[in-house]
Amino acid sequence: MEISPELQAISNASESELVLICAAAAERGAGFCRSLGRSEQSEWVDASLGLVWAAAVGDSVQDECAEALDELELESQDGEDDSSQPEFYVAQSMALVGNALAVSMRPSAVKAEMAINTVRSLLSMLDFKVGGEKPVVVRYGDPSPPVGPLVQMEIDAEREVIDVLAREATASDQEAPRASVVNRIQASSTGFSARLAPSIEEVAALSNWEL
Repeated sequence: MEISPELQAISNASESELVLICAAAAERGAGFCRSLGRSEQSEWVDASLGLVWAAAVGDSVQDECAEALDELELESQDGEDDSSQPEFYVAQSMALVGNALAVSMRPSAVKAEMAINTVRSLLSMLDFKVGGEKPVVVRYGDPSPPVGPLVQMEIDAEREVIDVLAREATASDQEAPRASVVNRIQASSTGFSARLAPSIEEVAALSNWEL
């Protein structure tokens, strides 16, 4: 199976770039918790993302990241393993942030790739629900069908991060991305999360979730 350019770029990323890639993925996925989670869960996500972005610019926040990760310990709750329930999306969203905290302390290309695949998977579920839950049968040898609009939006966001990092690497001999680059990616990722909210709310309505 051919590896996508976005995932291939992860395997070649530096440690500081891996931290930034995971921070961006977690920020994009945070919209699920903000829309569907309890207030204390959203507060943990926002505070933890603040630490992750601080780590991305090179601040020394490892102790704080470790404490936030200890606080995570996702409590067992009905529905967190059932993709038909909102708790599933909240748990996945918080796990993405937990992953970003872990990567900020110990960068890992495997965990960065897992984060990207998790966001794509969550968005593909939304695309499927919003699209009327119509299954697509692909015969052997036929090309894969085009991805849904939300997954395509995610792929475009991944490409934006990779392109920004590539330009930064060409223009600078510094090991870590400059604060201006991190701020740009953070703003873009936060905007992505905000644009995702209406689709999450639409799926909640279609699924008859009580929020």
